[in-house]
Amino acid sequence: MRKSSLALIFVLLTLCVPLSWAEEPSEKSETHQTSEGGSVAFKWVNLVILLGGLIYLLKKPASEFFESRKNEITDGLQKAEAAQAESARRMKEIESRLQKLSSEITALQAQADAESSQEREKILQEAKRDMERLVEQSHQEIDRVARSIERNIREKVADAVIDRASRTLETQITEDDQKRVVVRFLDRP
Repeated sequence: MRKSSLALIFVLLTLCVPLSWAEEPSEKSETHQTSEGGSVAFKWVNLVILLGGLIYLLKKPASEFFESRKNEITDGLQKAEAAQAESARRMKEIESRLQKLSSEITALQAQADAESSQEREKILQEAKRDMERLVEQSHQEIDRVARSIERNIREKVADAVIDRASRTLETQITEDDQKRVVVRFLDRP
């Protein structure tokens, strides 16, 4: 606060003094020329004093400003380096995961191939067993049908033989032959 007040007073004095000198009327043209030469020199001296005072007053705030700005930029650079290092670390981690994922996919494909091969073999074996069972059932059915047909044929042949024999016997057996057959049948224990 004190420095800013001193700076304000210094600036006002520096600006006001040359203005008051510039307002003085010059009576002689020669004096005017010499005072104009002195006025230019005074203006240069006044400018140097003004700039020196401004530099003196603004040196500390300017250095503080530039120091804080330097610190902000340094902090920003450090944060950027840290962020870059973190992103590089994460990138390596992601690449590592992708490599692991690729190897896992390859392993899963190999496992799926093995499982599908085993499943295919299992299905083929089950199909072979089913086919063998069907063939066996077909053989059994054929044997059953063949025995049934054979039995039917034997029955029909037996019926035909009995029918033919009975016709033959009826025509050739006499009454005495029939009695003997009945007696033999009854004599059996």
